[in-house]
Amino acid sequence: MSQDTKNPRIYSRLQIAAQLYRKVADRQLVEAAGITAPQLGVLTRVAAATALNQTSLARDLRLNDSAITAMVRRLIGLGMLAKTRSQSDSRAWVLKLTDKGQDAIDRATTQPIAINQLIEAELGAEALVTLTEKLNRIITLCDQEQTVEVEG
Repeated sequence: MSQDTKNPRIYSRLQIAAQLYRKVADRQLVEAAGITAPQLGVLTRVAAATALNQTSLARDLRLNDSAITAMVRRLIGLGMLAKTRSQSDSRAWVLKLTDKGQDAIDRATTQPIAINQLIEAELGAEALVTLTEKLNRIITLCDQEQTVEVEG
């Protein structure tokens, strides 16, 4: 049994897989819809919300405020997002999806991304569901640990 089998380096493997997947998925999404995977995440999250500010968006996507600020600025510049005054607090700004942003989401979700098809073919649909569930569990565990660290 190899050292890697006895003591898997999960962090390293997840990091490498995530970096490579993001590069390939970003390239394929840009070709299909003109946006990257993180931009698609922002657009779909804003589309699903009734009133969402940048701070809440950053928290939901687990990104820092500066990364969200830059991404939102870029998406506004592309005409995919707009900032409007909050209905409940006139001092606050909320993000709204534009028609151009919805078009980008539609293009990204209707044109299958080749890397996703390859991964599903490799793992199988059922294993992919299980993997997603396990990754969601890892996210939950890490969220809980961050809460403990902040409270402690």
